[in-house]
Amino acid sequence: MMKNDENKADLEQTAASAAGQRVRTGQGAEPVATWSGDGAARRLVLRNGLFEVEIWPEKGGAITRYEHRATGIDVIWRNPYGHPPRLRPLDQPMAGGSDLYDVMDGSWYVSLPNGFFAGSYFGAPLGTHGELRSLPWEVVGLEVETDAVRVHLVGRSVRTPLAYHRKLTVRRDDPRMHWEERIHNRSSLRLPVAWLQHPTFGGPLVDGARLLVPAETVRVFAADDPDALQLESGYSGAWPWVPERADGTLRDCSVVPAAGSGGDHSVQLTHLSEGWGCVWNEARNLGFALEWDAERFPYAWSWNSAGGIPTYPLWGEGHILTLQPSTSPVGRFDDLVAGNEVLFVDGGESIATTLTTAFVSRESDARIDRYST
Repeated sequence: MMKNDENKADLEQTAASAAGQRVRTGQGAEPVATWSGDGAARRLVLRNGLFEVEIWPEKGGAITRYEHRATGIDVIWRNPYGHPPRLRPLDQPMAGGSDLYDVMDGSWYVSLPNGFFAGSYFGAPLGTHGELRSLPWEVVGLEVETDAVRVHLVGRSVRTPLAYHRKLTVRRDDPRMHWEERIHNRSSLRLPVAWLQHPTFGGPLVDGARLLVPAETVRVFAADDPDALQLESGYSGAWPWVPERADGTLRDCSVVPAAGSGGDHSVQLTHLSEGWGCVWNEARNLGFALEWDAERFPYAWSWNSAGGIPTYPLWGEGHILTLQPSTSPVGRFDDLVAGNEVLFVDGGESIATTLTTAFVSRESDARIDRYST
């Protein structure tokens, strides 16, 4: 048996042992790890008594389910055109962002090193949001203890010398999942990166929700085709109000429009008082919050669509909200580098960050009151 096969067998035995533990919901439940599915569709599930997270290692280490156990609410969107899920784009020209949309199942992935737009990275052609989101990652470590479970995943770029390390920890009685993220540069060159998290939210929590972010400024990317936007292209002003392109009516971009209402917009939030944001549903007294390092990620991108894309890739479907902590504003990679709006990773070195995610209530997080006004 090869070493990698031995490691895989050890990891699966660790998860199998954890699955045999008594699983309960609520305070005091043991954190566990279990595997489900086969082959490339194999998923790893981490849970405690408060939440449950499903990870797809073969699909860019993506988070494909993030569930609040008391209510059964899953915050991750499901793309109706992404099921059954595909690992590879269709064999066709990669125009129109199809390298992303062919395999966009609606999960939470990492975007690196070119931000959003497809382009050339020192001669390496990279698709929309980069390649790490769709490459197979390896589970190199899985620890199951009485009070915590930890998984260590590694994604290795094929077209660049970058490797991505992700460690996720779920603790007993802790509503937060703890993330440790690291980019390692295997080359001798100092390399620029535009780095962002890309969670795609949907489901019951999004219905009637608001996006709470302590941002001073909202911006709209200056599009090549301004007529394709519902908002005023290139606008910059006070969050959350943005004029609509058609008649200048101010749109409150913190409000999630009703499903099927035809709304669609993408904005960038910056000048953050802290790295925190929440998808907040007042009627349910439930939200989903992210907390990150605002010095490393001074921007938060947000895409909100409620049937507002009538043609490819959503064909009038989808009720989507994203909140994407980012090192850089939206822009083409060469422009970001020229404007010094990227991070740099020295040759042979790494850069790292941490973040936490959690379901929250008004009683559990005082920032709900602070930022909802």
